[in-house]
Amino acid sequence: MPRKILLLLGAAGMAGCSGGGSSDGRLIQMPPGDAVAETVNGIAVPQSLLEAVARQHNLHLDRPQQREQALNLLTDTVLVAQAAQSAGFARDPQFLADVEAARLKGMADAGVAAFQKQTPVTDEMLKAEYDAQTARTGAIVYDFSQLLFADEATALQAQGDVLAGKPFAQVFDAWRGKARQAKAFSRVRVDQIPQPLAEALAALKNGETTKVPVKTEFGWHIVHLDAANPYTPPAFEQVKEGIRHSMQVRIGQERIKKLREQANVEYPAGSAAPAPVAAPANVAAPADAKKD
Repeated sequence: MPRKILLLLGAAGMAGCSGGGSSDGRLIQMPPGDAVAETVNGIAVPQSLLEAVARQHNLHLDRPQQREQALNLLTDTVLVAQAAQSAGFARDPQFLADVEAARLKGMADAGVAAFQKQTPVTDEMLKAEYDAQTARTGAIVYDFSQLLFADEATALQAQGDVLAGKPFAQVFDAWRGKARQAKAFSRVRVDQIPQPLAEALAALKNGETTKVPVKTEFGWHIVHLDAANPYTPPAFEQVKEGIRHSMQVRIGQERIKKLREQANVEYPAGSAAPAPVAAPANVAAPADAKKD
């Protein structure tokens, strides 16, 4: 049973018993009047809570076997939460902190989902996003190998071997130990790599290697093009739901970014503010260096 469900159910009630936080000592703190899914040791468990557990586990209550599974999960969760409450675990500050962290995460996750619903994604928006994505991906995919170096001097030394006429495979093997990344890529689209790298690949013919190292935010690249092949994007209907999901995720991320920009966040004296969250690394990032 996932710990998250236990903590979300028990958070408010156990906090109330501790003498701090909420003054409501109920184990399940939801408004009365909802239909009851089950009663566990005298505690009525709302139907809406069962539906929430089913959603969390991608279970369908209209299917008898899955409804039974959801009920079992819910019953076990309530039982463990009752036992934790009876055992007085809420007297442990660390236990309460874990519970509160899970409660806040649950509220934030549900809040993001609610924000996404407030900005419905229409078919017209999906098609516009599809058209924009297909324009960015281009009509070519590349199979290439690269040596990525942290500094220009080392990259120029390796590039010198290429210019001296050595086959790229030999240069690759000779310099891979000094490279930040030595890797072969297949079927890479231009929107998956830094623009300077995409431009360098577009200028190469099959079997050619760059004449000078290519500088990107990741370092200095020596790139050998194995093959450039035509690319046909999948049909809109095939990727429609995936685009919907990515747009909904972006809506949530944009809302969080806006909230952060509007917030007044202060840290105790002597505590440094956290660094900004880095953008996801792309296909040619040094993070891939160990994936040879």
